[in-house]
Amino acid sequence: MQLLGTLVVVLTSALAVSAGKPKPKPVPLKWGVLAFPRYVGLDAYGPLELLNIVAFNTPNMTLSIIAETMDFVPAHITNSAGALTWVKPTYTIDQNPEIDVLLIPGGEGADIAYNNPRIIAYVKRTYPKLKYIASVCTGAQILAKAGILKGKKATSNKWAWADMVAKGPGVKWQPCARWVVDGNIWTSSGVAAGIDMAHAFVTNVYKNETLADTAANILEVEIHKDPHWDPFCVIWNTTAVPLPTR
Repeated sequence: MQLLGTLVVVLTSALAVSAGKPKPKPVPLKWGVLAFPRYVGLDAYGPLELLNIVAFNTPNMTLSIIAETMDFVPAHITNSAGALTWVKPTYTIDQNPEIDVLLIPGGEGADIAYNNPRIIAYVKRTYPKLKYIASVCTGAQILAKAGILKGKKATSNKWAWADMVAKGPGVKWQPCARWVVDGNIWTSSGVAAGIDMAHAFVTNVYKNETLADTAANILEVEIHKDPHWDPFCVIWNTTAVPLPTR
């Protein structure tokens, strides 16, 4: 009887400790990539390739493309015949699909989207419903225009650094960073840096570095795991660009 009483006390204590622990956050499974004409393909496809492998090993994980209309969206690479690559949207911005993470690419198209009130309005109204939002390259300017980066740390493409800083007053721009995390906002440096950011996301949010490494090895890409690794800030002298006082 004494042993039974001791066991009851131990189990009761264990249950009390378990009940007091915060429940782990659900893993964000529904990804949406915002596509607009003349986005940089690798900004979107790089992270998507890694995430696609992750999705094969993560039940109920989905990847979708969101655009203004259901028309095919051209990427920025063109020749005399026009755009060379196109993507078919899964949803339109007016459908307001339920997603956990919104990824925004950059490129010349991001400069245009920066002045597109429908795109900015979609990002602004969608952000409060998201678990995370992320941008690659100059896609950060869209987050800035939507007011999401106000007072937040962020980075962007170093070749276009002066333009990004000018378009994002009030943002705590980080001139030397491969990617930056501030709360639920992830921003990466230029183009290929989006793959490193996606790897870091799977490692830190999904808590699965093994899966992230496996995906990178399947893609045969060498991942930079240090968010401070950034030789391009020296090449493009980003630290010489003054931040706006506004």
